Amino acid sequence: MARGLLVTVSALVVTIALSPATGAGAPPASAPLPSLEQALARLRSQRLGAAADVLAARVAQRGAKMKLAPSQARDAALALARRLPSSPSLRALHDVMPQSLVELVRAVEERSLPVGDAEAIAAYLVRLTSTLRLGNLAHFDANHSHVIGRHWHEIDYTGEGTTWQARRKHWARFGVADFRTATHVHRYFVAESKLGYFKRIYRPRGRMADVAAP
Repeated sequence: MARGLLVTVSALVVTIALSPATGAGAPPASAPLPSLEQALARLRSQRLGAAADVLAARVAQRGAKMKLAPSQARDAALALARRLPSSPSLRALHDVMPQSLVELVRAVEERSLPVGDAEAIAAYLVRLTSTLRLGNLAHFDANHSHVIGRHWHEIDYTGEGTTWQARRKHWARFGVADFRTATHVHRYFVAESKLGYFKRIYRPRGRMADVAAP
């Protein structure tokens, strides 16, 4: 009888020892992620309303190209709120090219773009827009946001009558291996600025020759 009681008590001790910790000694549960609306509100509280508007529009758009799921937009908003306070270049880009900024930060978060390269690209784009003084900066931002921070195969050319393979072959002659370094982005704009549509659509008042290379 005593032996049976000893076995029962021992089993109880082992069960308690193996049970997950509870109470004051238990590890805290992970805080739930904020909603998309809360993440966008956080951006606006940091005076990043333009980026918040970009993300909200990308979720609401009907077309599939560049559309974001609410969870993707939320994650991007949280990344922007976390990264911009410590990056003057990215923060400055927000005020001139918010659509490209969103994609640049997403490239860091989702496509393994090194932070240093993202900051260098941002600094270059701020310098570029300041020098060129584009009359249609919003259109310039929209058109180039879908390539910034990407490899060629990551660019969606749906509806544009071309493919990333064709674009890569064309731009290879100008040394544009991708859009993931400030040097490659500069090479792209040097060549693109010589095309007729560049002046017609973007209406630069400055000269590309005056844009300092990275």
